[in-house]
Amino acid sequence: MNHLLETEKKLVKSIRAANSFLIKNKETLLLGNVGKIIKNIPSPPKTTKKWFQKSYVLGSEQNDFLAGKGVFYITEGRKLFLDTTAGHYQMTWGYNHPSLMKCLDEAIKLGIPWDCHSNIPGFFVKKLSEKLVEICNPGCQSQNLLHDENCLNTVLLGIATGSVACSTAMKLALNYFKKQKPHNKKIVFISLRGNYHGTDFLMQRLRGMWNEIFSEKLVFELVEPNDIEELKKIFDKHGKDIAAFFFEPVMMNREAILLTGEFIQAARRFTESVDALMIVDEIQTCCWYPEIFMYKQFDITPDILILGKGLTAGFHPLSAVVYKRKLDSLKQYDAISTNGNAPLPSLMALCCLNLIENNVKRIEMLANYYENCLKNLACEFPHLIVSVQGKGLLSGLKLKNQQTALKFHQKCIEKGIWLRVHAYYEGHSTALTKFALSVSKNVLDYTVSMFRKILKTL
Repeated sequence: MNHLLETEKKLVKSIRAANSFLIKNKETLLLGNVGKIIKNIPSPPKTTKKWFQKSYVLGSEQNDFLAGKGVFYITEGRKLFLDTTAGHYQMTWGYNHPSLMKCLDEAIKLGIPWDCHSNIPGFFVKKLSEKLVEICNPGCQSQNLLHDENCLNTVLLGIATGSVACSTAMKLALNYFKKQKPHNKKIVFISLRGNYHGTDFLMQRLRGMWNEIFSEKLVFELVEPNDIEELKKIFDKHGKDIAAFFFEPVMMNREAILLTGEFIQAARRFTESVDALMIVDEIQTCCWYPEIFMYKQFDITPDILILGKGLTAGFHPLSAVVYKRKLDSLKQYDAISTNGNAPLPSLMALCCLNLIENNVKRIEMLANYYENCLKNLACEFPHLIVSVQGKGLLSGLKLKNQQTALKFHQKCIEKGIWLRVHAYYEGHSTALTKFALSVSKNVLDYTVSMFRKILKTL
């Protein structure tokens, strides 16, 4: 590795200068330079994306990542960006958070490994499983929890990605269905239109994909988010043939639609009435709210909880499935990733969770503040903004049409504001943000002020 860095002296020099710029300059100066080329950073060597799959070859290499700190990053073209998406939704505390980096450095010096065999999980893997159960069941004695068949007290940590975690949840549901209803001739899974539960075949089938390769025994039903009547009709239609209902509290793959408490509570009643499982996918929402798990805001307890993305603050992929003991049916290698049960990522997850618990009031204040700022912006531009989507730091501005959303997105990128836009399906016209929890009020003010300036030009 030293040899590789030695041969890439130009790259090392550029990264070092970019990091130095981000670390040494105060936030106000960084905000003043967003969208500008930082000329005192030497240009890195040119690279190419010509070998990439074509769906990923978007834009110039000049816009690709070089170095990051907090909510800011510098591109290979030396342009300073403000990242409003937490590194595509998973960098919980932004780039290279100082306390997390310190913990990482100390752990590496101690010799805590990134990974080990899943049969010999390290100390921090076990501690993380205990911590996740504790968060799900605050105030409960661990000894009482251990023998309770109907509380979230069982953790599977041997998986790296959210796709595998979602697939694991479906396997648990299938096993439970087979045990409880062995004579049923069909198995029904219900999900919401616009969901994103990963890229596994079965999970993509929840989105309506791959219909041609599935048998009639496995039935997949899609329901409009927050439509209680449509959901009831599906439950009435299939009854005890239903195995599970999947949902995400904030649907970041569908314009950051926020599910209502009324809808989720109705879904909980419907699932219980037919002995179906409620599976909440918190890959997007876990770690972004004061409660850590967003399902707690809806006064329900799911049967299965899926976690991922921000759990390790982006340092290493690690996902988890937390479920009721009565569902514990998988054999050792039924659901596993090669780099699951990893000691160092588990330590980073514990550090991330600890940071959240120590910043609950600040996270809540910033989330409410940003949401209110966006709502005020919507009041200022009723002819352009249809609604504010999502909740807290996971929010979006739904604009009047696709063309407007794409123009807004383009102008934001030009100004150095990195965000996402959902405008590739008919009716989708939402600019999406998911700020890292390290964001400050000043950064939120700056972002909203830039949104305002751009909206005035549309």
